[in-house]
Parts: sequence; structure tokens; C-alpha cells
Amino acid sequence: MNDKLQKLEAYFSSLEEMTPDQLTSIVEKELNDEELELFVRHIEDFYGIEDEEEIGLLTQLMVSGYFAAKATMGQTINPLSN
Repeated sequence: MNDKLQKLEAYFSSLEEMTPDQLTSIVEKELNDEELELFVRHIEDFYGIEDEEEIGLLTQLMVSGYFAAKATMGQTINPLSN
């Protein structure tokens, strides 16, 4: 198994063990409000989505993808170590 795949598997395993409060804490530590708003604006502008609930869900998915990318670059975000 290659290194990138191992890092992704470790990242997703850590997500499975995390509570919603732990995830929220990690997001708050890693991204400030302005940075999160950038994800929201991208979803609104690029995809034309206006529904707040849908924007919230898609933002969560994009942030998770952002964290997964960081994990593959060796910048692992381990919510259980915080």
C-alpha cells in the first residue's frame, strides 16, 4: 500500500472515531470564520446553490476533503490527539 493511501486511511479512521463536537473543535482550530466563509462563497458562486442546509452540508464535505488533502501531504489532522 502506498504512503498516500495509508495516510488517507488513517485520516478516515480518525473521522469514524470522532464525535461531532470533536470535529467542530478541529475545524475551529484549523480554519477561522473568514476561511470558512471562502468555502461557502465558492459553493454559492461556483455551483449556484442558495439553500442554506445544502450549503452547510457541502461546506462540511469540502472541509473534510481539504483536511484529507492536508493529511496526504503529511499535515495530519488528528482530532483525537487534541
